[in-house]
Amino acid sequence: MKKYILSFSLIWLLAVGYLTWYNGLKSPGRYKGFNWEEWLWFGLIPLISIYLFYFIWNPDSFKRLIKDIKELF
Repeated sequence: MKKYILSFSLIWLLAVGYLTWYNGLKSPGRYKGFNWEEWLWFGLIPLISIYLFYFIWNPDSFKRLIKDIKELF
């Protein structure tokens, strides 16, 4: 289940990043680059808020996450 959730999170960030980049290229203004603020507000903040709500309603999973991170180091 962890692999599915992490895969979905990565796909979400990449998809929002691609759409942000594509909209930046097609915008009528002078700046044709990547709009970081759009990626932050539409990609990263929603993703972090989902994890935050999950950890609030399921505190045991947060403890397991901390334990897994400690095992990495």
